[in-house]
Amino acid sequence: MRSHRFVLAPLAAAVLAGCSGPGGGDKYVLGLAAPLERSFGQNSKMGAQLAVDEINKAGGIDGHRLELLPRDDKGEGEAALVVAEEFYDNPAVLAVVGHANSDPLMDAASVYQRGLAAVGTSATSTEIAGLGEWIFRVASSDSANAAELARSAAGAGRRVAILYANDDYGQSLAEVFGQALENTGVTLVGRYPYMEDMKDFTPYIRALKARGAEVVLVAGLETGAATLIQQAHQLEWMPRFIGGDGLEPLAEMGARYNGTLVGVLYHPEMSPRARTFAEAFRAAYKREPDSSAATSYDAVQLIARALREGRASREGIRDYLAGVGREGGSARYDGVAGPVSFDANGDPVGKPVALVRIENGRFRLQQAAQVAAR
Repeated sequence: MRSHRFVLAPLAAAVLAGCSGPGGGDKYVLGLAAPLERSFGQNSKMGAQLAVDEINKAGGIDGHRLELLPRDDKGEGEAALVVAEEFYDNPAVLAVVGHANSDPLMDAASVYQRGLAAVGTSATSTEIAGLGEWIFRVASSDSANAAELARSAAGAGRRVAILYANDDYGQSLAEVFGQALENTGVTLVGRYPYMEDMKDFTPYIRALKARGAEVVLVAGLETGAATLIQQAHQLEWMPRFIGGDGLEPLAEMGARYNGTLVGVLYHPEMSPRARTFAEAFRAAYKREPDSSAATSYDAVQLIARALREGRASREGIRDYLAGVGREGGSARYDGVAGPVSFDANGDPVGKPVALVRIENGRFRLQQAAQVAAR
């Protein structure tokens, strides 16, 4: 989804003060880009800040404090470009945590390709792979997530429909989900695009209800999904709704979304490290962590590992990340959202995908699958 260009305030002079050394004197600065007015954007910031706080409490990195510089990219490409330019022009910023969404990361990639590593957090579009040597991500791609969702859809009904947000994330997830449905024995009864800010889904609902759709993939974010599901209930149509991690915020929006199946990048019961992170996040923020929180935490910790290895420059961080989990490089990073080993495209290899069911504000783990990242 695109909109008018946003103009963000320039960095305060204090941020730029004392930046003659890497990271700005006695601190290392990481930019963070996410839609900070949305629930998952707030969680992304909190997950990253938790990692920063833990690192600083343990003494920092070689005498340097780690500092987070958050910026709101609105979840849109034009704003993301402004944020990326701001980060690139600030010599104190050594690397970027984010963007959280696929469209902003893809639009901002041309700026980062000038020489600033960006570690995408919950951005999952298959088109991110191969954007350039300065672009990485810790989330598995839609091809991995969609394969698990397709298996779940086939197990929940024989007549399946796809509704997808008409943006990079929605198109990517819908495309690979449709491919994964092949040879499962299900019948695809409809495939329609929509806009996240649509107010009336009743034409889709009536058409799919008439076609006997039992399972509906909603390939988009919680905004459109919430309107769709609410209107479906009003018309007494209640198929099984499923979606990717973009639907995670539905858990906080009321009981009407109970039963929705969501493929997520993180769940507290995925591993002991995942449970430890969840406990720390709850203690710090009095709320449940989601995939955005966990992947942002991992992105900060991964960049911090590069800094501990003496790679305190933009080029050094990029070179370190490129070798994570690869022959001749550094060991894989065992994150709270699963292990990270980068392939040649900056994508993680073999990340787990968890299938959860929304139940009264929480995610009940259905199963976790270890799948290829692309």
